[in-house]
Amino acid sequence: MEGRGRGRGKRPLEGPPDDGKARFERDEHGDLKVVKPGELLSSEKYEAEKTEEDLHYEAYLSGKAAGKIREIGGFSDGVDRAAVADSNYARESAAKEGEPSKYAPSRAYNNSLKFKHSKTSQADSGASRADGIRALDQAMRRAAEGSDDDEDGIDSLSMNAVQLANRAMEVYNTQISNLAQLDVHGNDLRLPLLERKLRKFAECFGEEISVKTVQGQPVLKDFDSFKKRYGTVFRESGAALRGEVRKRFYFERQDGNATETYCLDFELHSSLVTPRPGLALDGSMGCLPPREQELMVLYVASGGEITSMYISRDEKALGSDPAADQGQIEGSDAFGAFRQLIEKLSDGEALDTHFNAY
Repeated sequence: MEGRGRGRGKRPLEGPPDDGKARFERDEHGDLKVVKPGELLSSEKYEAEKTEEDLHYEAYLSGKAAGKIREIGGFSDGVDRAAVADSNYARESAAKEGEPSKYAPSRAYNNSLKFKHSKTSQADSGASRADGIRALDQAMRRAAEGSDDDEDGIDSLSMNAVQLANRAMEVYNTQISNLAQLDVHGNDLRLPLLERKLRKFAECFGEEISVKTVQGQPVLKDFDSFKKRYGTVFRESGAALRGEVRKRFYFERQDGNATETYCLDFELHSSLVTPRPGLALDGSMGCLPPREQELMVLYVASGGEITSMYISRDEKALGSDPAADQGQIEGSDAFGAFRQLIEKLSDGEALDTHFNAY
């Protein structure tokens, strides 16, 4: 038992009953064994030597067995905070603070300004939590902050739609397996990588982000839906997921003083796994099998964030057609719909058009 809990946070052993009587127990072979007066049974010694870490993990397993795992950003972080908060350890900690324990969602990976919360009151976020839950959240926050990359000296507030679309696609193409990689306790080692990928991807978008069709019909109505959907895509698609920009149009004001910039990309997505249409965005009700999809995506950017996305299927595969030049694309009905949308969004301002084929 010396290795349990790596020697940290051990509780004092509780003494056996002092009645002068011997007790009996069976060993691992089923043989009857005498336990002398004043000695602990094996089960008693095991319970007495449990560390605080052991208690946390047992609370997690109990919650997992009951199906109570709370999900954060579309997938579990491996800790059932509801179960931990209901444990004896959490209640004792809360009693020391003089306040009842209270479940609150983890904010470990919401340290970026791009991860803004809903407009409901934040007063509850300051409510007292059990010491164990707070310590876990702080550790996760430190790990997240320490994993951030430098932004290569680029002022993100001055980034236009092209730069933001490039950055988002670079994160999108980060390879993470869709096969669970479990440690000895059954925790998925991919979770920190998946959460960081989703967080870095979402940092390219503003809290008012919405995804609509080119006709204006809603696809993802808000930031929460956006994160759930892409969290599922990253988790389920696996390392083969890839997005490629085949052709691009960039629109800017002729005087160069743009408050909004527009980038229309012809994208090819490979090994794409998405939630089934009309069902839960977190994938809990099923996902479509891996597929290849060609899309036209308009990114609207302002203040260093992508504020809107408009999408349409590239039905004629203009993006993948090497013979489709700028003139042919601009003469298509699909491009015409996006051109009308851009004119509407820019209030009819004269815009310079730049075209690139990759």
